[in-house]
Amino acid sequence: MAAVIAIYTYFVHRVQSEWWRERTQAQNVITAALVHEYLAGVMLSDRHQEVLHFLQELQDKNEIWRGRVIDINGNIIFSTATQEMKRATLATPPELFKGKRLLHGVHAEDGQQLAVAMSPIQNRASCAKCHDAQQELLGAIVLERSLEPAVSTVARNRNLLLLYGALILVIVSVVVWLLILRLVAQPVHNVLTQMERVRAGDLTARVPAQSHDEIGRLTDGFNTMVESLQNTTEELHESHTRQIQQAGKLASIGELASGIAHEIRNPLAGIGAAVEVLAEKSSEQDREIVGEIRLQIQRLNATLRGLLDFSRPREPEIVPCHVCDLVKPMLALARPDAQKTNVQIVTDCADELPPICADPQQLQQAILNVLLNAIQAMPHGGTLTVCGEVLEKSGQTLRLTIRDTGVGIPPENRERIFSPFFTTKHRGTGLGLAISRSIVEKNGGVIAVESEVGRGTAVFMEFPVCKQEVCDAQKQSAGH
Repeated sequence: MAAVIAIYTYFVHRVQSEWWRERTQAQNVITAALVHEYLAGVMLSDRHQEVLHFLQELQDKNEIWRGRVIDINGNIIFSTATQEMKRATLATPPELFKGKRLLHGVHAEDGQQLAVAMSPIQNRASCAKCHDAQQELLGAIVLERSLEPAVSTVARNRNLLLLYGALILVIVSVVVWLLILRLVAQPVHNVLTQMERVRAGDLTARVPAQSHDEIGRLTDGFNTMVESLQNTTEELHESHTRQIQQAGKLASIGELASGIAHEIRNPLAGIGAAVEVLAEKSSEQDREIVGEIRLQIQRLNATLRGLLDFSRPREPEIVPCHVCDLVKPMLALARPDAQKTNVQIVTDCADELPPICADPQQLQQAILNVLLNAIQAMPHGGTLTVCGEVLEKSGQTLRLTIRDTGVGIPPENRERIFSPFFTTKHRGTGLGLAISRSIVEKNGGVIAVESEVGRGTAVFMEFPVCKQEVCDAQKQSAGH
């Protein structure tokens, strides 16, 4: 704004300076014409001295700064500076008497600017009694008018323009400042204040909406972000609370299961011994009953072992091991069950796969649990595929995939399959997958499930490829 006002003032000053200069010159030209007509009248009336008086009168009224009448040779005949009359010669431009036209311009004298008008005096017929009739021009009228009044007026106007411009600048600046303060600074300050509250942990902070411009959209975005953050935080808190409660329940269940297992195991061992005695003395008809009792005792023993393994798992002994070497004996154990239900086993586990860092015995238990679950999911036959591979994306992760073509898992049960004691089988304990997940995670891996009802289930177990530092880190983590 200051630049615009300064440029405007500069151009107005130039225009006014030119206008006043031209106006002064025009006045000087008009005065020269007036003197020319007056001179013709008084000279014909032989009142020569009135010419000087007339020029001095114009000087007294500030119409001219100096006036002269010169002859064709430049000799000064009349002058308001009387000391130069008939004593000095004025140098005139050649075109004054050649062109027979009025000349005007500006020159400097005694430190001031003067507007000059030179009007040639024509030789008329009435002038023949005093002048040679052969002469076309008798001389010239030379009037000088000071430009100082015009310069003063322009300077005064320039100062007024600068003053008005400064006032306008101050007024507009104050208005703009108030608008910025009201429309920008205060809303931004409000947003920053609420951001500080959020940073301090107060997620109830909100900025009241005041406009629909960019600041208003910023306010709405901030409020939406904080509201989303608050909802997410509340959900995380609720999830954390549920996990803590679940962990507490699992701990209690584990303690209870451990106590129950120990209390049941001894009587169950006695019952098993008694059954074996009865088996030796029983008849052919009773042996079938004794066999069923023996089968149920074995089932109870398996459940008790699962409870003990789940409630008080031992810490893993981390060593480098090859997944394929762990899978092969577990497939041998699971093959009889697979043959009973016509399940075909397909393996794609290369021996050159890199080793992983894990506890071999624990990992074999987890693999066997998953294999048995997969076989039980195909009561009418199918294909069980076991595949080991290194993931191409990272190159540092080995994945073991156990895929079946069984009945699949309904969507409502997928989140619960790793929960202890959850099972859909008539004779299942619901601990197999829960124990498998606990083992995989303790050995530094992750386990995930993909399933589609009617098409089968895939269980993925992923472990980092074995490096010395990985083994050391897992040993420390397992120790804690």
